[in-house]
Amino acid sequence: MLAVVLAGAPCFSAPVLAQAPEHGPVAANLAPIVTGQGGVSVCLTSQQDEQATSLLVVPSGTVFEASTGPGGHTAQAFVTTETVTLTKAQPCGIADASTVVSHTRHWLVNPVKPQADTQFHPVGDVSGNGVDTSFGDEDETLRHAISSGHLLARVQGSLHDTVFLTESDADIEDPDAPAKP
Repeated sequence: MLAVVLAGAPCFSAPVLAQAPEHGPVAANLAPIVTGQGGVSVCLTSQQDEQATSLLVVPSGTVFEASTGPGGHTAQAFVTTETVTLTKAQPCGIADASTVVSHTRHWLVNPVKPQADTQFHPVGDVSGNGVDTSFGDEDETLRHAISSGHLLARVQGSLHDTVFLTESDADIEDPDAPAKP
């Protein structure tokens, strides 16, 4: 059984884009969003020549995770509540996001707060009442950026709203299972 409960009323603000060539210094200098759920910066850290002129759209509902403990046993996650569009000229953007809590996935930190040394990586997107980790419905450019590790995020302001996932081990895809046809 899988259920999602959203605590708090959603409040959206317009995304703010920053111009910078790399994730680290930019994310630290972006102003946090003080209204809405809380701000996260999403950045493309590298672009290949053939993709340099294309848009990279990170859809609302993308789930990002960061391990915070030894062996990754205590982790934290958030879900974007706005779409972020990244380009070569604007490789970073800011969006509202909500904390995600799942005991099965060991996402236990609530609320997720800014930490200078914590980077988040995309792990899936919200699909129905769960998290789809395949990114199968997403654009090839986004899938490439994710698989190559070039899409990162940082929390810029405390995330005020929380999404609670209630799932069992059976709801989580087995990475060692054979591919489905």
